[in-house]
Amino acid sequence: MLVVYNYCIVHIRSGHPNRNLIEGFRRNLRVLERQVVRQLAQETGCCGVTLAQCHALLELSAADLSLTTLAAALDLDASTLSRTVEGMVKCGFVERTEDSADRRAVRLTLTDSGRHKVAVIDDMCNRYYAALFGEMSDKDQRCVMRAVGLLADLMRRQRSRGPSGCCDSGDSRGQAIPRTRKRLTGNE
Repeated sequence: MLVVYNYCIVHIRSGHPNRNLIEGFRRNLRVLERQVVRQLAQETGCCGVTLAQCHALLELSAADLSLTTLAAALDLDASTLSRTVEGMVKCGFVERTEDSADRRAVRLTLTDSGRHKVAVIDDMCNRYYAALFGEMSDKDQRCVMRAVGLLADLMRRQRSRGPSGCCDSGDSRGQAIPRTRKRLTGNE
């Protein structure tokens, strides 16, 4: 099988990418991760919300959701997310409302302030990514969109199958790696 990687044709034998291809991909992914983390910190920092709040606000802008549904959409534990939601309620971005179909259920709804915050975040992010896409040809834009979507989908599916990291399944020789809970203090 032939694959195009960084505009180069790479031969892949027996359906498995060669080691150099994987290591190059991982190196590029680490650079991308750092750039995305920096950009997200900049976007949320100047908007006065945490990254978790930003993601929750954006999900809630599409529809009112229960805490459980929002947690599933964000792939977070509901107990972890409840602290984030509490912070958004205190800031006046979200309100809890009774679900008309089930009085025991609570829906999370954006307030006017929350909708305004989402508009600010969307505007800033759209301008940033429009500038990036403006540096690419139409073909490259479509390629990036397809590749990022495909990678995200594959990673979600892989994660749903269970642990797959070296810390969960063993080292490179297949040996189990003991888990430790030692907290690093910075004095090591």
